[in-house]
Amino acid sequence: MKIFENYAILEGKAPAFVVEIEKKSSTVGISQEAGKDDYEEVKPKNKGKDIKWRKWGQGNDFPVKMLENAWKSNILASNLDFNARLLYGDCVQVVRKQLNNGKIEIVPVLESEETDIFDFLAENNFPLLLQELIHDVTLLHNGFVEFVMNKEYTKIVQVRHKEAAFSRLSVMNEKGVIEYHGYCADWSKAGDEEYPVVATDLLDFDNPLYDFKAKMGKIYNAKGVKQDKKIPRHVLHIAPPTPGKFYYQKAYWWSIFESHWFDFSCAIPEFKMNLMKNQMVLKYHVQVRKGFFDDLYKAEGITDDEKKKARRVEFYNQLENFLAGKENAGKNMVSEIDYDKINKGVEIQDIKITPIESFIKGGEYIEDSEEASNAICYAMGIHPSLQGASPGKGKTINGTEARELFIIKQAMMKPLRDLLLSPLNIVKKINGWNEDIHFVIPNLMLTTLDKNTGAEKSIGNPAN
Repeated sequence: MKIFENYAILEGKAPAFVVEIEKKSSTVGISQEAGKDDYEEVKPKNKGKDIKWRKWGQGNDFPVKMLENAWKSNILASNLDFNARLLYGDCVQVVRKQLNNGKIEIVPVLESEETDIFDFLAENNFPLLLQELIHDVTLLHNGFVEFVMNKEYTKIVQVRHKEAAFSRLSVMNEKGVIEYHGYCADWSKAGDEEYPVVATDLLDFDNPLYDFKAKMGKIYNAKGVKQDKKIPRHVLHIAPPTPGKFYYQKAYWWSIFESHWFDFSCAIPEFKMNLMKNQMVLKYHVQVRKGFFDDLYKAEGITDDEKKKARRVEFYNQLENFLAGKENAGKNMVSEIDYDKINKGVEIQDIKITPIESFIKGGEYIEDSEEASNAICYAMGIHPSLQGASPGKGKTINGTEARELFIIKQAMMKPLRDLLLSPLNIVKKINGWNEDIHFVIPNLMLTTLDKNTGAEKSIGNPAN
């Protein structure tokens, strides 16, 4: 085979043409759980002892792997963003519950009524903190918040978000207690001078408020002793609980990796891209009669081998210009044929041109892509029509169906929103805010056309 810029010449028996696609692994490829004794012993810069840190994943890099893979699939990335936006709702609202004619009524609180609370939310930039925490919980199913005490160790003055990707938990002590939260910018280099580990006291996962009060000496601990420790910082581990997980909780939607639907969804565009890049696109198959060039050389009186070679290339170029030139579009080609005198009915042509139909027609694997999209959306609790994840025709829904699906989806966010509000509920108890003060994340309720277009905030429903 001789390949030129825009055409190829097959001499002799044509070889089979195979498109070879480079195989790339898209999946996370690891379990989020490490082995039974898989830990890393590192001395934090603020502690005088070595601490054993439980690895997150077999290589202690599970969060990094997840972050890398989140951007490989447009379906996964879009679904994560969608869930995060719905979790945020209309941000945190301060409300008061009051009894009215035997029914509990939820009333928004004005800033002038509770200045200290609103000042606390503003000083800690709570809208940003909430979004950061939501994105950690949405992707990594684990989140961490740090409480900073005042100088007297009596009140919480700051709430800070701690990146889950940089967070690790210490190995349980002999009493089954996880004592510390570790923070490091790169756990593969943890303990180096440039990547120190900072250890902070971790609140009990099951009873964080009780543990907080016990450590402050406000109530008796489990042993009936007031500890009254001077602990300047505490970390709260926020995660939807999953059975059998003691350290890092595991999201149910991560099943898309173990079931290979994520790999499948990534493989389709990768395959099509490689096919487009590597396929040899040939428009015509030109067949030249054996002996044609010998007759051409004889007719033109060419005897030198180099001149024969040059004349052969010139002929190919002339033929290529005729077939590919824009000025020749729509023109006809006339050639003479003859019949084999021995094999009757067999045509003999000097030149035969046959158009080649490309095997890339467009729209390949649409049904497979739709199946993979639906499987990922199903695992992540998102109806495909809310995200437009289903390609093809006839997949749309009407406005009423979309609105109802949107409402149902927000209702399913209630357990996660309760967890996201837990830092504020702890601050409320520690700082002694009014007992009738509550925090809610309102839903955005879409209205029907007969009630004017747009959205309305809903905080009157206790389900919010």
